[in-house]
Amino acid sequence: MSTVGTSRRWAGRRAWTATDPLPPALLIGAVFLADVILVAGAGLAISMLPDAAGRPAPALVAFATLICLAIAGALGAYGHAALFGSRRASAHLVAGLATAIGALELAAQAFGSADAIPVGPALLWFAVGSPLLLIGRTAASVALRAAAERTRQRAVLVGDGPQAARFVDAMEARQDRSLRLLGLVDDRPAEAMDAERGHSDLPRIGSMQTLCSMIRRGEVDQVIFTLPWASEERLLGLQTTLADYPVDLRLAPDLAAYHGGTESALEAGKLRLLRLADRPMRGWSGAIKTAEDYVLTLSALAVAAVPMALIALAVKLDSPGPVLFRQRRTGFNNKDFFVFKFRTMYHEHADHEVRRQVQEGDPRVTRVGALLRRTSLDELPQILNILRGEMSFIGPRPHAPGTRAGGKLFEDVTDRYAARHRVKPGLTGLAQVRGYRGMTDTEEKLLLRVESDLEYIEKWSLWLDVVIVVRTLLAVARMRNAH
Repeated sequence: MSTVGTSRRWAGRRAWTATDPLPPALLIGAVFLADVILVAGAGLAISMLPDAAGRPAPALVAFATLICLAIAGALGAYGHAALFGSRRASAHLVAGLATAIGALELAAQAFGSADAIPVGPALLWFAVGSPLLLIGRTAASVALRAAAERTRQRAVLVGDGPQAARFVDAMEARQDRSLRLLGLVDDRPAEAMDAERGHSDLPRIGSMQTLCSMIRRGEVDQVIFTLPWASEERLLGLQTTLADYPVDLRLAPDLAAYHGGTESALEAGKLRLLRLADRPMRGWSGAIKTAEDYVLTLSALAVAAVPMALIALAVKLDSPGPVLFRQRRTGFNNKDFFVFKFRTMYHEHADHEVRRQVQEGDPRVTRVGALLRRTSLDELPQILNILRGEMSFIGPRPHAPGTRAGGKLFEDVTDRYAARHRVKPGLTGLAQVRGYRGMTDTEEKLLLRVESDLEYIEKWSLWLDVVIVVRTLLAVARMRNAH
């Protein structure tokens, strides 16, 4: 590999902060939809030919399309890296189409329904569909490469030994365009790093502290550990450090994986990134979660628009001051935002910094405010935060910076507190429906909340969200405090 050429490729990497890549799930979905159109379109076009011998019914065309793409997907045709121009992926698509058409043809012959999908139209479908799939996949890969800044995942290597240099060489030889290597960091003292430099052409971008700051700013999608597998203690320590950050963690192959030279290792398929941890609710789960947020929020807005207007009028008539109260909260990736609530306290007693948590019978709370707090209706304006992309409908409740439990800051009570911020905060959550709400005047109460929040993040499913919504509605109907 040319050192000069590689240096040019990595030059100007500070530009990574300019744009965020599109989610891989979105790219995979777009390519998958294009393949559906090509396969099904070819089959439907053939089914419309005036052929007296019979034509494949549209239902069979749809069924064969699903079989074709399911087989191709199972073989890896829709992996993120495969979208950027993989001959194997193209071969898998053609194999899937051949298998789907062949299986239906054999089934039709076996059950004496040869007219359902005649041999002639079936062969014509394969003859037309195969080149269309190949052309479509080539066009998709060209488009993805042209928009590289928006389609490749941004990755940082951790470790500057020979493993890092070998990994970069392997990426170059493989021509893997699904990753954009920003640079590398090392957690060791300068003396140890200088003694074991791998002479990688990737720039050093700083220390682990620099990497953590980059992740907090949303500049890194994937962290790849390029360390010897024998360094187990070091690897576990780094993994623990990054476990609470919203980033994918991967382990690159050790030097042993490259025996026989980089090229032979690649040909044998030995270059594999081992999955250590994934950002929660990523990929299709993230797409489903986003769609769910908008469906639930718009539905809630349609139902609550009139009640919210009446509540706003009641707040205004009850005491002087603004209707809405804005308070700083910590959200996704530890970024602060302002949450909206109906004002429940007298304006002159507004506590924007949460210096003192509200207690039962608190004289600072208005008459209307007490009712709103008891029924959780003061939280309804957070629908606006969801529409602004700052919150999710369901997730860990956002807390104000500086809030204390038992005299200690939340983050000082438990080391895992920051792990709640790997996902967007929610209007309601698992902790709330379990009854862990109200004041957090003791460390135990906070720990119960955090445990439920982390359980929700790890075990998230669409069904779990349905259960939480139902239990939230029941809690509101019983007028239970949900703060």
